[in-house]
Amino acid sequence: MELAHPYLLPFALLALPVALLAMRRRDAPHPVPSAAGLSGAPSTFRLRAARWLPALRVAAVLLLVVGLARPRAGRAEALVPAEGIDIALSLDISSSMDANSLGGGKSRLDVTREVIRDFIKGRTNDRIGLVVFQEDALPMAPLTLDYAALDRVVAEINSGILPDGTGIGVGLSSALTMLRDSPARSRIVILLTDGEHNAKSIHPNDAAAMAEALRIRVYTIGVEGATGARGHSFDEELLKSIASRTGGKYFLARSGSELADVYAEIGKLETSRLDHERYERFVEYGPWLALAGAALLLSELVLRGTWLRRATG
Repeated sequence: MELAHPYLLPFALLALPVALLAMRRRDAPHPVPSAAGLSGAPSTFRLRAARWLPALRVAAVLLLVVGLARPRAGRAEALVPAEGIDIALSLDISSSMDANSLGGGKSRLDVTREVIRDFIKGRTNDRIGLVVFQEDALPMAPLTLDYAALDRVVAEINSGILPDGTGIGVGLSSALTMLRDSPARSRIVILLTDGEHNAKSIHPNDAAAMAEALRIRVYTIGVEGATGARGHSFDEELLKSIASRTGGKYFLARSGSELADVYAEIGKLETSRLDHERYERFVEYGPWLALAGAALLLSELVLRGTWLRRATG
């Protein structure tokens, strides 16, 4: 229980002067020769009831003030999927991802598939979609809560389904298109690549500007070969710029464990962001108290002007 406007409570002190005025209020007395003969007369019910009229007015003022202060009880609301996180995974599947090792004798694409599948299994109530890109981009799965179906799609991803190349710009823009009409409170792209942009399609800076305009955060991941493996260069400054410009973050992964840590950290960052944005639904008691106060005040006025009129004269 809390008060939305506690600063209004001091106005409850107005009940004191109201009570004093109500008790002192008397109509002009009617002159009579002597009241000595009435001294032993029993007090009527109306007279006794009339003495409580000031109390009704005081109670009405207190209820009205407390009602205006808005007492309420609330609880944190659970976020439904449409108000949670919508995630578009943008994955580079160029030939370099399939050829270079990321430790354990597996290619970068092999390790990335495993990490993404684990990442999907760890999400709840978050819609996830998938885009793959080489020279062009291809949406593989729309935003969905069907994690089992999405897992099967990820498991079947291979390089070579598109013309080879690294179109970071088109990979990002395709993911943004997937998120553009999303009603989610948090919309993010996780873009992973191991190479430099070399496609003639949309430039990554133009795609980043689009993400900035749509207020979609982009987390970028640069993947390097494991120690001892033949490295593959990528434009780290570009990935940092995209992330910084859109309010996301850049990560570097040199092994499968580092890549898993990156996806886990992104998930925690977004969960924390939503925790801070959670809202509460309140049960408001103020209107009922104010209504009760108004009813008491009206009752006092009606009684004073009708049934108890003579008793208060």
